[in-house]
Amino acid sequence: MDCKTATLVYQGGNYLENIREIFPVAWKFLEEVSFAYVDAKPDHFDAAIREIVGEKPFRYRMVHRDDKDQLTKDLADLLGDITSRLLLEKHFSEVVGQPVFFSTICCNSHLTSDHELTLEEVLPLQCAAVKLQ
Repeated sequence: MDCKTATLVYQGGNYLENIREIFPVAWKFLEEVSFAYVDAKPDHFDAAIREIVGEKPFRYRMVHRDDKDQLTKDLADLLGDITSRLLLEKHFSEVVGQPVFFSTICCNSHLTSDHELTLEEVLPLQCAAVKLQ
């Protein structure tokens, strides 16, 4: 996130409320994908990834994002900043009642998982996502 936005988020008040006010569409998206992850809601992109890599011993759900829209940029800003990512993971984990971890992956896709993925876990997902592009 740029310096001006980070200042608006972290200079005072409730950080999560500041994020919600500045990034309302991204907030709604993260809430939706958190519940979709917990409810194992089907997604075409996620299903195609699973066809390529097979089942894994961990839970994840991946959705593809348009790489040119504002939501994708906002997600990259929020999840690329470790502080906002950790705040959002903690908040939405509490909202849905189980741990959720957020990542961006391959061509601006969004990945929700049950733990912070290791390189060995995420690399096959990345390679599969590239094949689908």
